[in-house]
Amino acid sequence: MAGEGSSAGTKRKRRGARAQGAAQEQPAADAPLRVVAYRDEGIPHGQSMVLLDSLLLRFAYDTDEYYRLNVIKDVRLLEFRRIDWKLVGRLGQVDRLEQLLGPKFRMALDCDAPQYYELPLEFHSTF
Repeated sequence: MAGEGSSAGTKRKRRGARAQGAAQEQPAADAPLRVVAYRDEGIPHGQSMVLLDSLLLRFAYDTDEYYRLNVIKDVRLLEFRRIDWKLVGRLGQVDRLEQLLGPKFRMALDCDAPQYYELPLEFHSTF
């Protein structure tokens, strides 16, 4: 009989099908927060040009964060860039860009060069 092998009861495995099973368990909402240990207070922001003097990067010795930082500290990041607000002003688009970005995103984009390098290192060391 023609079409016997293509009955509705046969299933084909689709390419890229995910394995089925229980979803990974999420931590309980009342789980204690992880505390990151620091060596000392460091040097306040803007008072040192040495990246590792940053308050955010003074992890206690022999911690996971300290070792992760030592692995990634020499990774080159993209060059620091900011919005050239003078150029945007000459184009007459300041209001439009501010509205597009919103106050929180604009504040995040207005960081200075040392923060541009500190924040990714701190994030990837503690993540």
